[in-house]
Amino acid sequence: MVIGSADAQSGMSKEIFEQMDILLSPALLEAVDAAAGDAKVKAQEALEAAREGWKQLAFAVATGVVMHLTRNVEISGIQTTGDVAANVAGQAVPAPPGPHTHQISLTATQQGVTFNQSGNVNGHLK
Repeated sequence: MVIGSADAQSGMSKEIFEQMDILLSPALLEAVDAAAGDAKVKAQEALEAAREGWKQLAFAVATGVVMHLTRNVEISGIQTTGDVAANVAGQAVPAPPGPHTHQISLTATQQGVTFNQSGNVNGHLK
């Protein structure tokens, strides 16, 4: 989850701004198209100012949503599957009478192990 930028050029803020622009700009675009002369310039300035405000609002909404979710989401029922490998290496020192050591190297793999989450925990989303 990426908040994005204050100018709505990336992340969630960009996605929110794009939807706001789709929903809110048609009336202002009609005003720009219908106007002439100084009125057209003013209508275009109003559209640009509105879009700047929508960008700030989009960033604020994205920030609030991401911060709330990453702090409060409850994760449960997670299950994943993978392999478990264990490696043991070292020296074994036998009991008397043998004063010598033996090298040991053991490797074991269990494939297709299923891991289940235990308990309810708060997690971190990225």
